[in-house]
Amino acid sequence: MKRIPKKEIFDACVKRQEELIDNFTNEIETVEKEMNDRDNMPSQTDHNPAAEQLAMYNELKKELEFLKYEMRVLEELDIEKEYTEVAPGAVVVTDKRTFFVCVSIEEVEVSGDKKIFGLSTEAPIYASMKGVKKGEDFKFRSYHYKVLDVY
Repeated sequence: MKRIPKKEIFDACVKRQEELIDNFTNEIETVEKEMNDRDNMPSQTDHNPAAEQLAMYNELKKELEFLKYEMRVLEELDIEKEYTEVAPGAVVVTDKRTFFVCVSIEEVEVSGDKKIFGLSTEAPIYASMKGVKKGEDFKFRSYHYKVLDVY
């Protein structure tokens, strides 16, 4: 089994995180513009959606801050390190899927058609696989995983 270079996986995860940050930044700018435009327009009805918009704006800002925090976590990983057990920064190849223990990026595609699942240490499945070595098994919910490689 040929290993996917960790740098390639890392770069795909960084790219996905940057896309998410850009999307949230654009959405926040759109909401800000709508809020500013609404402030300058006379009200047509008694219903004022400004409070709803402000709540959405605040949630978007919170999510953006979390995404930026995750980017910092991602950038602090030592991708040069070779791992022998599941830990932050490790690539974990199982009989069901391949994980990169980093942040909650979900799935990214690398090497043309290989899917890698970006996994946060806060994810419940991580608690089941933490410290597991190549050749060992772990169980999460009703699924059994066989670890084929860790690097």
